[in-house]
Amino acid sequence: MLEQAKTPSGGVPTHIERWLLPGCLAAAVFALYCLTLSGVHTYDALTYINDVNGRTGLFFHPHHLLYSPTGWLLWQAARLVGYSGNAERVLQLMNALAGVTCGWGLYRLTLHLTGQMVPALVAASLVWFNFATWYFSVEVEVYLIALVWLVATLWLLVELVTTPRPRTPFLLGLALGGAALYHQTNGLLVGVTLVAVLLAPLTRRQKLSSLLVCGAIAGSCVAVGYGSVGFLVNGYRSPTQFFDWVLFFAKTGWWGHAIRDRWSDLGAGLSNTISPQDAWPYWVGIGIVLLIGSHNLRRWWRVVLVCLAWIGSYGAFFAWWEARNIEFWIAALLPVWLLVGLSVAVGRQRWRGWASGTLGLLGCALLGWHNYPLIEQRGDPALDPDRHVSVQVRDQTLPDDLVIEPGGVLELYLSYYEGRSNVRTINGALFDTGGDIERALAQLDGYIRTNLQAGHAIMVGRNALQLPPNLRERHDVPQTRLDTFWLPYRAVMIPAVAREGETVFWRIPSAGERAMSQGWQWTTFDWGWQATNVVDQQLKEGWCFNPGVDPMLASPVLGIETAELEAVQVTLATSASGQQAQLFLGGPDGSLREEMSVRWELIADGMPHRYTL
Repeated sequence: MLEQAKTPSGGVPTHIERWLLPGCLAAAVFALYCLTLSGVHTYDALTYINDVNGRTGLFFHPHHLLYSPTGWLLWQAARLVGYSGNAERVLQLMNALAGVTCGWGLYRLTLHLTGQMVPALVAASLVWFNFATWYFSVEVEVYLIALVWLVATLWLLVELVTTPRPRTPFLLGLALGGAALYHQTNGLLVGVTLVAVLLAPLTRRQKLSSLLVCGAIAGSCVAVGYGSVGFLVNGYRSPTQFFDWVLFFAKTGWWGHAIRDRWSDLGAGLSNTISPQDAWPYWVGIGIVLLIGSHNLRRWWRVVLVCLAWIGSYGAFFAWWEARNIEFWIAALLPVWLLVGLSVAVGRQRWRGWASGTLGLLGCALLGWHNYPLIEQRGDPALDPDRHVSVQVRDQTLPDDLVIEPGGVLELYLSYYEGRSNVRTINGALFDTGGDIERALAQLDGYIRTNLQAGHAIMVGRNALQLPPNLRERHDVPQTRLDTFWLPYRAVMIPAVAREGETVFWRIPSAGERAMSQGWQWTTFDWGWQATNVVDQQLKEGWCFNPGVDPMLASPVLGIETAELEAVQVTLATSASGQQAQLFLGGPDGSLREEMSVRWELIADGMPHRYTL
């Protein structure tokens, strides 16, 4: 696609350098990725897996429209040839192939520009072995497929500013459209494209024509993609519905926080992209290579300006959007790896090229060696503390028991790995209520009451009792309000799951457990019992009320074996003389029959009395 560069000796790269070597390297890296496929998934990864497995409501997620459908099609293709598993492994292999393809593409681009193998190897290795690309290539992550389109876009932008052809604007428009359909944030490429058009060695009329063609193709791709899904698949009938869907993710208020002088967020994101441990020597090495090769970069000044526009556009946005998230720096730093490759090229001052090339290859080899154990450790389920917690929660619950979490990866671990799908989160309640704290807490209280009435146990995560900082950044829920909400339940919570000596889950026993052990003491909440035909209810030293006509208290679902019961004890006080009470034992269907009941006379002296029935 680009005019072939020549080596310093005047030769053209051989077929071995152009095809055989990068092909063999790509195959080796793909094998390495397959050996290090992650067994530990992020929240987003499990969400995407569930979307593809069940074709849920976010199958066509507006923020990355085509990722799940692409994965689903590959999964169906795998099933046609005998694959019997769910979509997890297929999505991981799809990402691994995408990561390998990106490195191969940058190798070819650097080779075309420099005509030299070493710069191409350095650029490709920086893609393959930086922690972020490697980790997300063995995980399930939407940005990896988008990155393939970004490499194609970078290639075409470089072609536009070096050796533009009649097909370049058309192909660039397709690449831009594809990048946006796989991730909305790639709309940032519009500004980079404008810079490239201005820099292109074309007449003013040719620049205008290129811009119009490129914009029309890219716009058509995006319009057809979103329009088809929005109006044909989702069935929207108005522009308002359509744009609410397209933009809802950006309107949640969960993303987009100024760093507010917290440069540590930006530093952590850039550092962890290279490696989560001891990244600074590698950044220092990259800086030295760029410094040594800075004189060399003047040969490709247009390419350098396009790369700087790209880095500035993506870097500024993602520093504001989520500065610590290495997912986004994969795209922002793609041109950096190209510039490092160009810096390594051997020019007139050959010592610079050999010095930077040696340093670059050595650094890339060390980077791969350094990150390999970190990738293995990060993807080992046996070392994942959250998996240990989810297993303990599973062991102390039944499938229908309620689990309350603040919202995070444990929510999906419990459903995906442990078969515990009755999970409710503070995060989800706040999302459902548009961030209204009181309505969200009322929703959670409704979940608790409903599940207690159904006879289920309740597991409450420590972070739901006291919100962690990451959730508090999204929703400013005062801790005092949260303490007030949980106060009625705290007295009966039993420590259930511990990690590193600290309780991380508390348990409210089910109605059946209470019935067969200590029974009920109504002092702070109703335990799932329901009262009918009573007024002036209060929970103080017991359940106090004024009875009306035919008052009744109905227990939660107990599910107990009556053969195990010898008696039922009831303690109550009343001043109503000449009254009887009646205890019913409901059948399996909840029906109440006279023959399955016990009557007894009440002592009307206003004092508590225990009746054994």
